[in-house]
Amino acid sequence: MKYMQNSYNKFDNVFLNIKEEFEKQNQLLSKKPKNGKESNFLFNILSVMFGLFLALLYKCGILQKLFYSNMRLKWFFDFKKFWVDYLGNRNIDVIDFHFLRDSYRAKFQDVSLEHTDEKNPEKFLASWQGQGNIFYLFQSVWNYSKKAYLDCWLFVKFIKKNSHVLEYGCSVAPITQGLIKYFGYKNLKFTIADIPQIAFLYARWKLMTNKRVGSIVLNPSQKNNLPQNVKYNTIVCLTVFEHLPNPIEVVEGFLSHLEKGGVLIFDYIKGEAGGLNSIAGEKERIEVLKIIERNFKVLKGKIDFENSMGLTIAQIKND
Repeated sequence: MKYMQNSYNKFDNVFLNIKEEFEKQNQLLSKKPKNGKESNFLFNILSVMFGLFLALLYKCGILQKLFYSNMRLKWFFDFKKFWVDYLGNRNIDVIDFHFLRDSYRAKFQDVSLEHTDEKNPEKFLASWQGQGNIFYLFQSVWNYSKKAYLDCWLFVKFIKKNSHVLEYGCSVAPITQGLIKYFGYKNLKFTIADIPQIAFLYARWKLMTNKRVGSIVLNPSQKNNLPQNVKYNTIVCLTVFEHLPNPIEVVEGFLSHLEKGGVLIFDYIKGEAGGLNSIAGEKERIEVLKIIERNFKVLKGKIDFENSMGLTIAQIKND
């Protein structure tokens, strides 16, 4: 079995040592230039126009057809560079990608938090770092490539120019990538943050050369993972709260790290704990929403204690 895990398949039976992969990536990131230049004006105008064009295609249903017919494949070629060239797995084509997505989905059925030990950071991480969670990478890449980058249009007007944006629990960082791709004129600085799991490994790899993007590897054993003296103008926390082992601590951390007039972009799914949804995410939901209600003014959406909340945008009160 040891031989199988380390060198044999590297196709639908990949085993990764996530800790070692992040350590290797940290060495590469340590050589990354710290400061970025403002984007080219003409490029920014063209990227906005292209984003509008794609949004129109999506609304008409044409963009989805391009993806499903494999006529738009940049997302796949990006993924292939990571999967094959960076991780050293066997070569794949787009048909293999969907085969592997289904194969790892079968393994994902057995993935679950050990809820009796949910506050144990090692066991919490182990639940997210197992082989079954490779499906999470494939599914995120596939889902976000089709639409999520365009979702930035739903809230970009609430993000001011020259802002520092934190995408918390970012997975493959679709919001950061979308803002970079279509809204360079806003001259934003980014920090992406997540626990050390494979989707975040992909996000850091994909954004490695972008001088405007920094990253924070979240440690579940720490109450507040965010740098003490750093504040953000915007915090994005989408499809995250229901998974957290400490959602109250996280939202309280947001309060202390948002600038005056800062914006929180979030949602919160209501459901029973199970799979990778945590007990704390279920039980602390109402208290988290009460904290947000007391400290924020809702600009879009509404606080809903009874039902799952979709995209909600709230501005911190500073009185």
